[in-house]
Amino acid sequence: MIKVSVPNYRQVEAEDERPYTVYRTSVTISGRTHSVEKRYSEFHTLHKQLKKTINTPEFPPKKVKNWGTKVLEHRRQGLEHYMQGLMEQDILPKSLLTFLQISNLPSRSLSYDSLNDLDGESGATHQPMLSYEDDPYLTTSTEDSLPDIISEGVKQGLYQDDTQIHAH
Repeated sequence: MIKVSVPNYRQVEAEDERPYTVYRTSVTISGRTHSVEKRYSEFHTLHKQLKKTINTPEFPPKKVKNWGTKVLEHRRQGLEHYMQGLMEQDILPKSLLTFLQISNLPSRSLSYDSLNDLDGESGATHQPMLSYEDDPYLTTSTEDSLPDIISEGVKQGLYQDDTQIHAH
C-alpha cells in the first residue's frame, strides 16, 4: 500500500527567477518514506495527463486572488486531498508513479498510460501466441500428412472390425 501526503510547502528563491513555492510530497511504501518537492505547475501537468485516462479527483484551482499563507495552506490541503484520491485508484498510472519517483512496485499495481509506453519494456506483456498461415482443418493435404487418428478411432469403435478402414 502506498500512502501519500503533502505535509508542507516552502518558498524557493532562485537567482535567475522570481520566488516560487514547492510542495513537499511524502510517499510511504511498505514502511519506507521518501519526499518529492514539486511546484503547483508540475501537479497541474500531471493532472492534465491523468484526466485523459482515468477519473481524477477535483484539482485545486489554478487562479488565486492573493498569495498569503492562508491561500497557500488551502492549496496544500487541496493538493494533498487530490493525491490521496489518486492513490485510491485500482491501478496506478505509470505517469503518477514516475511523478512520485516510485520505480519498484509489483506489476499488478501499475498500468501504462498508453501503448507507446510498451515500446521500451524488456519483459513480455502478454502470452505468446501461435498462429497458422492456413487453417489446418480447412485445407486437406495428401502429401506427407499424418493419419487422422480421431476418424480412425471412431471408425474402429463403430465397426469393431479387426480390419483397418481407410478413407481416401
